[in-house]
Amino acid sequence: VEVRAGVMEGATTDAHERVAPYAACNEYGTSRIPPRPFMRKTLERERENWTRNVGDALANGLSPEETLELVGTRMAEDIQATIMSNMAPANAPSTIRRKNRKEAGRAGTLVDTGALLHSIRHQVAK
Repeated sequence: VEVRAGVMEGATTDAHERVAPYAACNEYGTSRIPPRPFMRKTLERERENWTRNVGDALANGLSPEETLELVGTRMAEDIQATIMSNMAPANAPSTIRRKNRKEAGRAGTLVDTGALLHSIRHQVAK
């Protein structure tokens, strides 16, 4: 049994576009988008906490499945917090102007429509 967190296969926007390619472009960057590694930064920062959470939950009598559900929820929340953290580098001035017209610019560099943020989930798999 394992737990995964992030953009799950099949996640789409309201317009039925796949979120995973957009997430990858932001995580690793492209020729026009600088990398903003929201997944890797979260993993680096929280890995020890998640491991400790597993041990604590099991020590407190939770089943392995309950433990992974609990920790998976925490993992997804931590990734969402990173997305909302306004990761550097700043958006281009043209992107800031476009986002501010839509009110999304105040939410941060990785938030525009909210599709990425809302696609972050966890999954417990066997």
